[in-house]
Amino acid sequence: MATNIYIVKRKTSKKRKNGKATYKLALRWKDPATGKWQCEAAGTADRSEAESLRKLKWAEVNGLLPQAPIALEPEPEPFRPSWLDCRDAVERAMRADNLRPSYVADALLLFDALQKGFPDLGSPADVTLEHANEYKRRRSEGKNAVSPWTLRGDLSTLKAVFGKWLGSECSLLPSNPFEKVKPPKCDDPDVRIVTAGETAELFAWLNERWNNWRLPLVYLEVAALLGWRATEIASLRDEDLLADGYVRVCAGSSKTRKYKYGWLPEDLHAELCACSAGGWAFGRFSDELRRLLILWKRQPNHAARVKGFGPCRLVGWVQQELQRFNDAKTAKAVEGKRQWEPFTMHDFRRTAITGMQMAGASEKDVSVMVGATPEVIRRHYDRMDQLTIARRNVERRIGTGGKGATQMHRSLRARCAQPETGSLDESRNSTQTVSA
Repeated sequence: MATNIYIVKRKTSKKRKNGKATYKLALRWKDPATGKWQCEAAGTADRSEAESLRKLKWAEVNGLLPQAPIALEPEPEPFRPSWLDCRDAVERAMRADNLRPSYVADALLLFDALQKGFPDLGSPADVTLEHANEYKRRRSEGKNAVSPWTLRGDLSTLKAVFGKWLGSECSLLPSNPFEKVKPPKCDDPDVRIVTAGETAELFAWLNERWNNWRLPLVYLEVAALLGWRATEIASLRDEDLLADGYVRVCAGSSKTRKYKYGWLPEDLHAELCACSAGGWAFGRFSDELRRLLILWKRQPNHAARVKGFGPCRLVGWVQQELQRFNDAKTAKAVEGKRQWEPFTMHDFRRTAITGMQMAGASEKDVSVMVGATPEVIRRHYDRMDQLTIARRNVERRIGTGGKGATQMHRSLRARCAQPETGSLDESRNSTQTVSA
């Protein structure tokens, strides 16, 4: 039996100008297979057009016309931003967030290195967890292998670039391949302390090399006393030299973006003020270096290459001189079959922080002054305080344990000094007797 197709009217939400409702036509029929009513919009309000559609539908439902297969629209390909698009987006987002230019440059440098390491990938969206782990392995292998601490920092930066910036901020990548990369295990670094004798040797070497030039020595003395970073000290301005011996690092020059204050003895503060010129606390550096190269070193060509003062130029020059000093000490140590452990400008910061804590300053006070959290100070800057704590704990154990603890300590020392020891049971019995 043939299935009938009916034309029905459906009311719409729109109304005519006279307020009457509007209608659209639809086709309605009963499915012979399921017995349920089906409905399909005719897409027109014209009765004649709907009648033509009804005849076609009648032929289709009753099997007189073959049903054409439904063409499925292909799924759109996922958006794949290019490396250049992602790089520009990250740079714009970071600069809009007012991040330090040095951090932005380092992040972009790592991003470019990742692209060069995987030239077959056409987009950062193609970077997977396997690629991220392979990057970690390559950075730790070969002649150009970096230290675990450096690799840990690089992975942290790339995790932020792919997750925070390209993911959350720019919405360019759906996932972060560096999120599940396990950073390498890192041993606590050995904190290098610059002793008073080593500082005196360095100062004597600089005096002989540069005709008792005071400016670099003032710079090193300030670094050894305050524990600030090398660039922060070199960036001091005239307005940062306060009265009564106080100095400060403004927020624009501080790594933590906060003001930091320090105090210097009267004579050192006066010498620091005497080094100022051109609005900088060490502004006389370039002019005095140029004069020494001409009159003392007899190197006018070198003097002509000296540029105007900049904090980075002062830091770089001091680091070069310190490297020459370390090379000279290493050569003498090799001749005398001794060892020499070189030190850097940052070791003066470690020495100052350790000295403050040895003098009784609290972790909070040191943290506020030098611009580092207590956790970072304990891990990267503090060494001698750990030795002090170890000795203090044992001395308290011996001193507060009473007469029995002291006698036990002496008994154990005497027993260890004997060439032959008794059995374990005899040792336990003697220890219990002394304790009683």
